[in-house]
Amino acid sequence: MKIHDQYIDLAPTIIRKRLVIEGISSETFTKESMNKYMIELSKLMNMTIVSEPSFNFDIKYGLSSYMCWKESGMHIYTWEKNNDRPNFFSIDIYTCKDFDVSNIIKFTSNSFSIEELTWKY
Repeated sequence: MKIHDQYIDLAPTIIRKRLVIEGISSETFTKESMNKYMIELSKLMNMTIVSEPSFNFDIKYGLSSYMCWKESGMHIYTWEKNNDRPNFFSIDIYTCKDFDVSNIIKFTSNSFSIEELTWKY
């Protein structure tokens, strides 16, 4: 077996796109706000929804959600504000379909009460 020291594209003919968006919100995330975001983002990206968002809450880690698309899927992880951290979120979008990053960043920044946002593609 060959293991590479760093990432190389082993399948350059297969489209794989990943966008990670992280930020700080002035409001706590809810199932309702996350569900609305995921459904609307799916429409914006023209994704085929396989399953509605599923949610999990853990007192230590916060609220998280996953949505499956025919073209792959997305996760949202949130941490509620406490003494040593803000209302932080991390969104991971992975698809086998091309998409417009700027539209997703704009949509995300308008969807929540964002104080600070960063992303990598």
